[in-house]
Amino acid sequence: MLKKDISQYKENIIEELKGKNAILTAGDKTIGFNSLTVSWGGIGVLWGRNVAYIFVRKSRYTYQFLEKSESVTLSFLDEAYKNAVLYIGTHSGRDENKMKNAGLTYTYDPDYDGAYVEEASYCFKMKKLYQIDLPIPQNQAIQNQYYTEDGLHTMFVCEIKQYLEREDLYELH
Repeated sequence: MLKKDISQYKENIIEELKGKNAILTAGDKTIGFNSLTVSWGGIGVLWGRNVAYIFVRKSRYTYQFLEKSESVTLSFLDEAYKNAVLYIGTHSGRDENKMKNAGLTYTYDPDYDGAYVEEASYCFKMKKLYQIDLPIPQNQAIQNQYYTEDGLHTMFVCEIKQYLEREDLYELH
């Protein structure tokens, strides 16, 4: 992966989260790593820093890795990995090594003490800045659609420390 300036990120994050295969990975070498698929979030500027914000339910196994570590990555995989990403999103790391079973691998970065998905087209390496539990939505339709059994979400705001892009993608641009 090539290290690039975040200003070189030219994708539409709304479309990327809706239609791409995004995997969030949290953890460090001490506690290990776990991943889940994400489709809620965004990027922007907060406190003069480039940030990404993501939403994770407390019931998810990855939540404990987000709680205990500052290292977070968002890896975006192309359509060829759709089934692998689906596997990550429908299996728990509590019960199995879902990365291995999905045919994906972590790349550990010792300078960052975090990991990202090696097969990713691009990723954001981030450090957690802030988290807040979201309240019950006031909109009844949203409550009914998204909050029946699994609990509410926590929003994590993470500073984007580095943007990485696969070399063969760089050659195409």
